[in-house]
Amino acid sequence: MKNFDWITPATSAEAVQSAAQAGRAFMGGGTDLLPLMKSGLREPTGVVSVARIPGMDRIELTVGGFSIGAGVTLATLCTHADVQRSLPAVADAARLAATPLVRNRATVGGNLCQRPRCWYFRHADYNCSKKGGEVCYAIEGENKFHAIFDNTTCNIVHPSNLAPAFWVHDGVIHVLGAKGERSIKLEDFWVRPEEDIRTEIALEAGELITAVSCRPLGSKSGSAFEEVNEKQSYDWGLVACAVRLSLDGDKAADARIVIGAVAPVPLRREAAEAVLNGKVPNEATAWAAADAAIAGATPLRDNAYKVTMLRACVKNAILAAAARARKS
Repeated sequence: MKNFDWITPATSAEAVQSAAQAGRAFMGGGTDLLPLMKSGLREPTGVVSVARIPGMDRIELTVGGFSIGAGVTLATLCTHADVQRSLPAVADAARLAATPLVRNRATVGGNLCQRPRCWYFRHADYNCSKKGGEVCYAIEGENKFHAIFDNTTCNIVHPSNLAPAFWVHDGVIHVLGAKGERSIKLEDFWVRPEEDIRTEIALEAGELITAVSCRPLGSKSGSAFEEVNEKQSYDWGLVACAVRLSLDGDKAADARIVIGAVAPVPLRREAAEAVLNGKVPNEATAWAAADAAIAGATPLRDNAYKVTMLRACVKNAILAAAARARKS
């Protein structure tokens, strides 16, 4: 790891000003940036710590819903009583991430911005297409953990647990940069490899995530996040799904289904939502919606198992959200 300056701004405005100097990077908990620096994938001349900026570690109930500071740790998020009650899919996603040690350091902003875990991208000896090379080695190489959707250009999967959960709760990301403040809807935050293979998120240079706002559940509504891992501890998801739905009588309405860990960016499955809406959310309809969710998958040589796994994950998330809606 190369030497770097350590900057501790007192406000978010100072942090943005500090990061305006070329070669500097923001750091919250450091659970992704530090490994990237150790592997030589990031070599910032300065690290701007935003961990102690006042206000960025708060969870607040606002007129339109919740405002969750980018510096809130995953441990705080998954144990917060209001989040558990009003944003259960978000609490689920935070609870299922990594280990207690990591959850006590990792932050909301860092979770959304973490880089892919593809071993070719992370290995210094492979100049893959995401690093400026000409080849996605996962196409013909070891690809058991890689994408099963949108995998013609780059086969990474986006590692964020929180992304699908925030999306089903109509998440909006609030950022601050040299040009001022702006808000980005979750569905507009992701950058596909065909648009720009060098990044996964729609942040401009020097922009800092300050908070994420979400819409809480109403009455007779529920949400859930399900994930399947190869190991139970300190592992990234093989497949993931977040679901939100409301009940109109005994039938599902306003369903939202977003899958993760299966494509370069999180994916909303509108066809699956259409299957579920207007139907009683039971085993049969959940399986039918899950079939729609996996439609169009293009697995690679070693990861076809993820299609079957995703189907079950979507079904389980639908039933979990429906069960919570019935109890609300």
